[in-house]
Amino acid sequence: MTENNKALLSRVFGEVLEQMAFMFADAVDADEPPLPPSSPLLAHMTFRGAMAGRLSLAVTADMCPEIAANLLGTEPEEAADPKVSRDALKELLNVTCGHVLTALAGDQPVFDLTVPQVEELDEELWTAMAAAPETAAMLVDDHPVLLSIELDEKGA
Repeated sequence: MTENNKALLSRVFGEVLEQMAFMFADAVDADEPPLPPSSPLLAHMTFRGAMAGRLSLAVTADMCPEIAANLLGTEPEEAADPKVSRDALKELLNVTCGHVLTALAGDQPVFDLTVPQVEELDEELWTAMAAAPETAAMLVDDHPVLLSIELDEKGA
């Protein structure tokens, strides 16, 4: 992945995060990816169309209630239910995916998207994702965040 694509991921995610969740992302130096947090979660989804691949978003579990509260207009304590907060993370990824695909392919191509999934992420997988060339690393309100896109070389 080119540095331009990493910059595109950071920019698009930052815009979506700001508009949807009223949170702000700051890029992290690529030479110093964020250390694995405690209890990271991975949200991921695949897409097919003009291009095919997978978009993945890794965040701290502590960040999810904040995302949910901001999406729903409630207090973090009211959005602390893991199902509610994970659903909010899925929605954030879904919207981000749509915006990333539009930025990469334009607004004419049609894509088939899978339903986002969320799973726990261990320290080893976090570290591998952070080091991958297709990953953009950010800090969101002091929470480390990783966003990566893997494009299928075979195409759609």
